[in-house]
Parts: sequence; structure tokens; C-alpha cells
Amino acid sequence: MEYFLILGKNHSLSSAEIAAVFKRMGVDVIFITVSSEAIVFQTSKEINASDLMARLGGTVKIGKIIKTEGRVEAHAYANVVSKNLTRGKKVHFGFSLYKIDEGVGNQKIRKLLQEIKKVGMKIKNELKQKGFASRWVTGKERALSSVIVKKNKLLDEAGTELVILVGKDKIYLGKTLAVQEFEEYSFRDYGRPKRSMKVGLLPPKLAKIMINLAEVNFDQTILDPFCGFGTILGEAMLVGYQNLIGSDINPETLAGAKENLEWLKKNYKLQMTNYKLIEVDAQEISKKLPLQSVDAIVTEPFLGPPLLGSEPPEKIQQIIEELSKLYLNAFLEFKKILKPNGKIVILFPLFQVRSRNFFLPILDKIKKIGFISEDFFPKEFRKYPFLKITPRNSIIYSRPDQIVWRELFIFKTNY
Repeated sequence: MEYFLILGKNHSLSSAEIAAVFKRMGVDVIFITVSSEAIVFQTSKEINASDLMARLGGTVKIGKIIKTEGRVEAHAYANVVSKNLTRGKKVHFGFSLYKIDEGVGNQKIRKLLQEIKKVGMKIKNELKQKGFASRWVTGKERALSSVIVKKNKLLDEAGTELVILVGKDKIYLGKTLAVQEFEEYSFRDYGRPKRSMKVGLLPPKLAKIMINLAEVNFDQTILDPFCGFGTILGEAMLVGYQNLIGSDINPETLAGAKENLEWLKKNYKLQMTNYKLIEVDAQEISKKLPLQSVDAIVTEPFLGPPLLGSEPPEKIQQIIEELSKLYLNAFLEFKKILKPNGKIVILFPLFQVRSRNFFLPILDKIKKIGFISEDFFPKEFRKYPFLKITPRNSIIYSRPDQIVWRELFIFKTNY
């Protein structure tokens, strides 16, 4: 069976997460093609698209490959739309076009979009002849967003999103089975009881990606030593992790984390979880936790004070020195409480000020403490140049107009 995955905006992070999740699930997967927009893969087992989507944070759509062909074929597409229709229900269908080969040119895309317009009209005519009213859902871009797909009933019983995956020599026809639950992410981000710009706003999607990159089993222990209001802990709960620890130096923040986690348990009817919250400075956390008791640390530490972007280099260097000390002291503690082969998935700040990049210059010292930087991608992914890894073996996560970007690392104990 062949399936496709449509990647989020940060395709490097999305791809790394997908590889990690399949490895963690023990799913035997052959990656047929990987692009900056989509992945097509083959597996011997049927995939539950809804369950897989609930697990992933960086994937926009999941679907099944229906047919592989060299061109857009109206009759085949109409047959996909016509299956399992119920009399009296209005049919909804739409098209999305994605590249599965970086070499596909704009001229080919424009030609296919023109062909799709003809195919859409033929589908409407065929449905009309069969006695079905229909609505062709369109958008401004060549691909429909997950919002459009969900709100226009393309995932309902009488709905179909036809996904056309374009390569140099072949075209895959797919049908979308699940899309990212954008409303749920918004609810968990903006609807939770405690939320503060001062504490930080780690996006729930990014938190879930980080958890998946840790590749730990559901019964193993995850620690967030800078837990803030509990975003990482909450996403781990929803995925199914049973042993969670959060710590923070601020008692008011910890109280907010507890309120948010209990709110999640109530709203999502979670039967677990064995979580505990500890008030402690991350630089002294070994005083509160047993040695070698944690399987993975997933965290976003303090990224520094708010900036305007006009600060002089001297000010940025001062911030970097202070943060470097905090991070290194924390890593010394992490070494004490992590089990052998334990992992750290962590965000560093990357300051974009006056057209200059300022990094935390602490990687060599982290290595001396006893950690090695781990690769994000399996061997078969490393041949794709569009998967962006920095010379520091990190992936950058940023949003437009941000001064402080996030630099994501995976470290593993080297003992």
C-alpha cells in the first residue's frame, strides 16, 4: 500500500519527525520519493490516517495513493469522486497539486492547472448525469489548505480531495484521508487557562515534534526542566506518555502548568497521567530527582529577554554570555539525571539583530560534558539538499519578523 504525507512549512522538521515516528512505531516503511512538499511511502500494513495525524505535529495532510499514471485523467478522477456516494447528499470535491520532485518546472505546473480545470468540469458533468448535485471547492493557491478541506466537507462521506503529486516522469493520484486538526491546536494554544507572553509561547505543534524526535517509549520518563505553563507536558499527555515530570524555578508558573494540565485532562477525557511538577532551578535539578532516572529531556529553556532588534552587539553578547552559563550549568545537571543513551531535544536561541546571526557558542563544551549531537535524518534522507541542516547540526525554526529564532538540537549521552 502506498500513502502520501504533505509537509508543513518547515519541511526539514516535518521530515525528521516523520522518520522518527515511523522508527518509534516499528512500521516497515519504504520511502519512494521525498520532496520539500510531500513524501510518498510504501508499507505492508494499512495506516490509520487519523491516528497517525494525531501523533504528528508537522504534517498537514495524510492520504492514500489511488493510482500512478503519466497524466491527469478525467475518467479515473471522476471514479474516485463517485465511489460510495449516497443519494440525496451533495457531492463536494476539490484538487490540490504538489511537487514530488524538486526539478518540476513552473511551466509544467501551469499546464497541469489548466488541465485540472477541464477535469473538474468533466467530473461535475459525470456526477450530474448520475443524478448527483456537486460543488467544486477551489482556492487561490494550487493546493487547498487543511482549513479549506475541513470546512468545505471534503473529508465527509460525500466529499473528496483529489491530491495530484507531480514528478518529472510520473503523476500520483491520491485521496486525502486526514488533515491537521488546526482547530484543536488553536484551542490548546489560545483556549488554555494560563498563557503569558512573558513566559513564552512555544507552539503546541513544535512541542509535539520535539517529543517525537526524542523517540522514547510511552512508559518511559520525559522531563521538561523549564516547563513554563506546561506546553510540552500537555502535548506528551495527549500523545500517550504516562510518566512526565515538569520543573520550573517560578512557583506561580508551576501553578499555571498544573491548571493547564488538569484542563487538558478534563477537555480531552484523559485517564492518565502520572505527572509531577517540581519547583527547582534547572541548574540544581539533580537535588530533586534520582540519578539516572530520566529517559529523555524535551525542553525550551529561557531564550533571553524581549528584544527590539536595534540592540548593539555588546548587549547581545552580554545576553549570550548569561544564557551560555545557564545552559551549560543545566547540561551538567542533565548528565547526572539522564540514563545511559538518554536524549535531550532542546531549543537554543538564535538572535537575528542588525543583519547578524548570534549563536550560543557552547557546543564544544557540551561535548566535553559528555553529550554528542545526533543526526535528524536517516541515511536515505541525507541525499536531499532541500532538507536544511546547519553546520552546527541543528534545524532552524522561525516565523516572519522574529528577532529571536529557535535552533533545535538533539543530543545523546556519550557514556
